[in-house]
Amino acid sequence: MRKIVVIYDDAFLKHAPPRYHCESPARVRSIVEHLKELGLLDKLLVKPRQASVEDLYLVHDKNYVDIVMRLLEKGTHTYIDGDTYISPGTRDAALTAVGAVMTGVDLLLSGEAQCFFAPVRPPGHHAGVAGRALTAPTQGFCIFNNIAIGAEYALRRGAKKVAIVDIDAHHGNGTQEIFYTTDKVLYISLHQDPLTLYPGTGFIHEVGEGAGEGFNVNIPMPPGSCDDVYIQALEEIVMPILEQYRPDIVLVSLGFDAHTNDPLTGLDITLHTYEALFLMLKRGLEKGLFRGVGYVLEGGYDTGVLAKGSEILVKIMLGEDYSVGEKETESPQAIQQKARRVLKEVREVQSRYWNLK
Repeated sequence: MRKIVVIYDDAFLKHAPPRYHCESPARVRSIVEHLKELGLLDKLLVKPRQASVEDLYLVHDKNYVDIVMRLLEKGTHTYIDGDTYISPGTRDAALTAVGAVMTGVDLLLSGEAQCFFAPVRPPGHHAGVAGRALTAPTQGFCIFNNIAIGAEYALRRGAKKVAIVDIDAHHGNGTQEIFYTTDKVLYISLHQDPLTLYPGTGFIHEVGEGAGEGFNVNIPMPPGSCDDVYIQALEEIVMPILEQYRPDIVLVSLGFDAHTNDPLTGLDITLHTYEALFLMLKRGLEKGLFRGVGYVLEGGYDTGVLAKGSEILVKIMLGEDYSVGEKETESPQAIQQKARRVLKEVREVQSRYWNLK
């Protein structure tokens, strides 16, 4: 069994904006070039298959898919909304991004790999059943929900339960919408307070409905939150719930935009928080709590952070030495108090469903 594979194709670079846009090919290019320089990419690389249009119907409304596919097949630059562009290469990029997650799921479920990292574009977690999800004003750079399709595909492949952990600074409103009424997919999201950041969703009391009640966990952190309170959330809420849910696989919406250097958000964590997540899930694998972990790139707009964060992930899974290269941050007292009130409220709400001390 391979400890980790990197699922990548140059098709991800073909989704290119008509003018400057923060969601550009430079994001993924920075990751793959850095892994190449370290001599890691070639030995870990797995080429993804391309998803079919029918695969998109696993979570998306057929009318939405068909409308978007007609736009993609025109092969011109246009915009779905004010944030979300389409380019001549977007069709190949988007279908390959979905296919990359499906390829990774196959490797986890077959036992061929413990972990996969899919640095894909375009990102996906804001795309809901029919595009814009919940109350969001736009699709937030997303075309199809890569990780949601991967989770549903895993269930169709025989997995009984899948967990999605979303650490992007923006709430994954599309993923929440898609799985809000099922207990087969547990969705846990740590994100910046929705009153202060797009998409304006992801409040503590959004816990799921019907069979899904208790299987939607939102942890909205105040702007200025640092490593101390983020790691506390991982240790006291995220991991205890995963231990009790015992999913077959864990899929991670890996947004690096919660980092203090990111230009779009207001959180102040460093790569120490990401390191803590990677180590936490690796320990879960070693304990046999789940069969595999897949990391799917979402946001993150500082190329240095994207490159270094990806290195840390890969080296942790390989058991190789690494350096975080940053000083761990501690929240100012006022932010710390706000964050701890949030964590207390999350525990109170989620304690109806999970044993949280």
